Amino acid sequence: MKLAAIPMLVIGFCIGCSSTGTVTSEQLKYTKWQLSHVDGLAIPTSYTASLSFIEALQVNGFAGCNKFFGEGLLDDNHLTVNKLGMTRKSCGDELDAFEQQFLNALKQGVPLQIQNQQLVLNGEQTFAFIPAS
Repeated sequence: MKLAAIPMLVIGFCIGCSSTGTVTSEQLKYTKWQLSHVDGLAIPTSYTASLSFIEALQVNGFAGCNKFFGEGLLDDNHLTVNKLGMTRKSCGDELDAFEQQFLNALKQGVPLQIQNQQLVLNGEQTFAFIPAS
């Protein structure tokens, strides 16, 4: 009887996490995300960006023009990327500005949730990511 209760507790915990939007580092580990929307609007094809989480919440990705990497810290559904490093090329004023907004959100820290199979960063701007293949 006690063994039958364990799967029910696990299922209840998982449903609770998805309904409340709580995100854990274990949920993020080894996931890849592709940016799909900024502030509710679909992004132009020239504004591709991605975000990946690997061991120990290390973060890397593509910010639209440059590759980046850093050490992620998840605290109470708030993601901050410390020691952020990146390549340094320019892709024009508009794309460079977009990239800086995205990277600044990661450096300053941003509330994070998983909703409807999307990873959502809710800072000054809202960045919505879908799972990448």
